[in-house]
Amino acid sequence: MDVQQAQSKVFELVFAEISKQNEMWGAMNECADVTNGELLMAGIGQLDAVFDRRNGDETAFDEPPMIYPQNWSGFRSYGGDIPNIIVAAAFALQEAKRLLMNGEDPTRLARRPDQKFNPETGLPATIEA
Repeated sequence: MDVQQAQSKVFELVFAEISKQNEMWGAMNECADVTNGELLMAGIGQLDAVFDRRNGDETAFDEPPMIYPQNWSGFRSYGGDIPNIIVAAAFALQEAKRLLMNGEDPTRLARRPDQKFNPETGLPATIEA
């Protein structure tokens, strides 16, 4: 699969998951306590378990991570890394949708002059004091 096909497939999978979530909980995710950030917490919890499993923890999905909403049931693995990452991304996008509907500013800030970019590593260079 080339990069364009992979990118299209990721978008297809995420949007399909968002549709599943909307069918289960409504387009506004009425079942989630969104005022407490449960959608974001669920997504981070899913990624936390993926990260732990990738680092050798075979029991990563046996118990919900601490950040996972305590009043949610059904924490589980959705299969391999891809479906678990897709579920996490859908939760995060649902939270972004909610924030946009609440009027939050979606403006992405540019890099500040003190945030130097190191093209050799692709990572921001550390700022020396």
